[in-house]
Amino acid sequence: MIAVIGIAVFFFLGSGDATGAPAAGSPSGTNGAGSGSSTVVSGTIDPSAIKELPTVTVPMEGVFVKVSYLGSFSGQYGMEGELLNARDSGERVYEIENANGTVSAMFKKTDSSTKPHELMVEIWKDGKVLKFDKNTSPNGEVRVDYTL
Repeated sequence: MIAVIGIAVFFFLGSGDATGAPAAGSPSGTNGAGSGSSTVVSGTIDPSAIKELPTVTVPMEGVFVKVSYLGSFSGQYGMEGELLNARDSGERVYEIENANGTVSAMFKKTDSSTKPHELMVEIWKDGKVLKFDKNTSPNGEVRVDYTL
């Protein structure tokens, strides 16, 4: 048991060679079948490498559907009888031209996430949210209708 721990420490910490190359006679990073060991990778992330997604702005004039979800989604939006298809991810704003009557938006999560990430669908007019709904369940769906 102590020998196994010693070998593991030697394997993960290396022999002190600053080049990072395996020492002669040590494993080269491949994992033999049935060895029972696994490689653990750790480190730090440079904060400048983290990208923040820009927040989308809904225009102050017109009718829009805004969809927000961390993963991928698909659905339909528009006026009854004239629904358009959308497949996207992130935060998106879709314009509904010549909107009058009932505006509908139906979207569902299309990724395989089992996390409770929020899918939110909003209907906007002239810079104000008229109606919204959200769903955090895996494979969740949201439908929002609003009569102008």
